[in-house]
Amino acid sequence: MPRRKTSSSIDERYERLKVRIKELPERPGVYMHRNATGDIIYVGKARNLRSRVNSYLVGKGARDSKTMTLVNEIDSIDFVTTNNELEAILLENNLIKTNQPRYNILLRDDKTYPYLKVTMSEDFPRVVFTRRVDRKKGDLFYGPFFAGTARRILKIVTDQFRLRSCDLEIRDGQSVLKRPCLYYDMHQCLGPCVVGLTTRAEYREMVDDVVLFLSGKSKELQSRLKARMYKAAEEENYEVATYFRDLIRTVERIQSEQQVASADDEDADVWGLYEEGGDVAVQLFVIRDGNVVDRRELFWEKVAEYQPGYFLGEVLQRYYQDNLFIPNQILLPFSIEDEEIIGTWLSAQADRKVGIRSPERGRGVDRVDLANRNARLSHESRFRKSQQDRLQVAATRLGELIGHPETIRKIESFDISNIQGSDSVAGMVVFENGKMDKKQYRVFNIKTVVGADDFRSMAEAVDRRYRRIVDEKKPLPDLILIDGGRGQLNAALTALNRLGVQGPSVAGLAKREEEIYLPGAEEPLRLDKHDSALQLLQMVRDETHRFSVFAHRRRRSKRVLHSDLDDLLHIGEKRRRLLIEHFGSLSAVKQASSGDLTKLLGKKVGQSVYDELHG
Repeated sequence: MPRRKTSSSIDERYERLKVRIKELPERPGVYMHRNATGDIIYVGKARNLRSRVNSYLVGKGARDSKTMTLVNEIDSIDFVTTNNELEAILLENNLIKTNQPRYNILLRDDKTYPYLKVTMSEDFPRVVFTRRVDRKKGDLFYGPFFAGTARRILKIVTDQFRLRSCDLEIRDGQSVLKRPCLYYDMHQCLGPCVVGLTTRAEYREMVDDVVLFLSGKSKELQSRLKARMYKAAEEENYEVATYFRDLIRTVERIQSEQQVASADDEDADVWGLYEEGGDVAVQLFVIRDGNVVDRRELFWEKVAEYQPGYFLGEVLQRYYQDNLFIPNQILLPFSIEDEEIIGTWLSAQADRKVGIRSPERGRGVDRVDLANRNARLSHESRFRKSQQDRLQVAATRLGELIGHPETIRKIESFDISNIQGSDSVAGMVVFENGKMDKKQYRVFNIKTVVGADDFRSMAEAVDRRYRRIVDEKKPLPDLILIDGGRGQLNAALTALNRLGVQGPSVAGLAKREEEIYLPGAEEPLRLDKHDSALQLLQMVRDETHRFSVFAHRRRRSKRVLHSDLDDLLHIGEKRRRLLIEHFGSLSAVKQASSGDLTKLLGKKVGQSVYDELHG
């Protein structure tokens, strides 16, 4: 059983690490943190090794929980200097791939790209789809391909080049079957399984054609096919000549399609990302020749101290380290850390310029938005059940923290929204049994309060809600959540006490410091930002704020539409809406000239509206 660390041993370790940090050079390189057993637990790159590693102990990063957990495990530090940052990123990727450190962001993705294999080890070779590359037997491999592309090429080979697709063990000069299968009758196989239908030389010649085709040597292949076509025509074997003619046209068509695609259409990888509660879903659309040819989904659970720019930058490094399909441009939803050096590294990998950008306009924005939407859908699909469970656990913990006697199943949350006291509304949302129930959402137009008085407005909304609940003898919620601090909470408590409402717990959540105010408690409850109970309250509070702002905007919009325009003759709802949409506001309508109004509404109605507004 390992000996428990004492405070003195921890202090000794810190002092030893500080001495070690002073030995690090101020140069680019890679550093490796090891634990007490000598295992590498984190690998990082740095422009300045001493400064970067020192930040773990005394810098800002030492204050987050993930870094503190890492620091508490560091027992020794190794480093390797490099000539520049590009060499550092290459070394870092290799070390992470080899050691799989637990604190690095790792790409746990077992998807492999397929190859096409020509089984040259067999007497009568075939072309097969495979994901394993083993060249020991002398077989030829082509690829890797995207899955759709590999299957499309395999179909062309099967349909056009007449190699066998069966897995029979065929020996030269030995008959396996008495008669060939249907593929021979369909002119999709030369029939090597039956003696006399083809010869080893004829079959090998077709194999050589396939090898040229898969190697991309289209000109050499066309020359060979034309020579055989002319020979068959001279021998008046017109059926064979026709076959070679059609095969030449197929090869020419494929070659021309590739040329047009490479000239006109784009190659890009489009990345999307969605994170919630530390669970991350990443979506990648692979676009080649202007078409989406592959899509990949990647997931991470409980990413500690999630930082979008750092996280996605690490994912890109892991993904492209061994990937042969590096496109001309990579589109991201936001900028990443070390974007310039990662771009340089990718360009070196691809041996050409690779651009990394976060598009702000045009088709690129639409594609990134699509990837983000798909990432969110993937997140919902992957984490829905676990998220439901987490919310139930969070509700149980919340009940324990605030002293509620039973499990919290239903929360009703209130927020006030207005602009300088006008059109004040209170929005109420309901969280029940692990999810938001929009059918129970309510809006209260504040009637008794003049001006911006959130306390009295909150009291009115709470009074109206629970007065009706009491009158109709409906069940009360387990928790009433108030968006605000001590003042809003006391206003709600006053209204509830006046009604004699007992049973629900009441809490206020202040936005700025995320403090939880409870009745009778002198100091607010402060929870860690990763606490599930706080995250649940924040989720409900944020939804309440969104809903109340929406309700306020809708009320204000109705007031604008139903103003002085209601008193005008000859115009109804449709023309009022048209005026507001065209001019933007009532004051802009009043400032419009008679010409502007007649142009929009017609000569008679437009002039009438102008006269009434200025009469």
